[in-house]
Amino acid sequence: MKTSIKTIAAAIALTALVAGPASAMISQGQLNQDLHSVLGSGSNVFASVNGGTVTITGSFADAADKNAALRTAAAATGVDQVINHATKSN
Repeated sequence: MKTSIKTIAAAIALTALVAGPASAMISQGQLNQDLHSVLGSGSNVFASVNGGTVTITGSFADAADKNAALRTAAAATGVDQVINHATKSN
């Protein structure tokens, strides 16, 4: 089967379009805003973003808050891995 240059170029362009630009990665500030939106503005949970890895720190009030924060971080654009370094308060 013969593959044309146009077909290969179209496949590469489509892949780039679907993958999106590298700048589509969520920012640390936006992710922290999202977490505080889910957990409340008085929460002591923060996220740091390094490439596709998010590290969660601080303390959760309960397991429901922990699960909500981890789901929020994992669903963020460009996140491949979430590391939980937060603790449960009392």
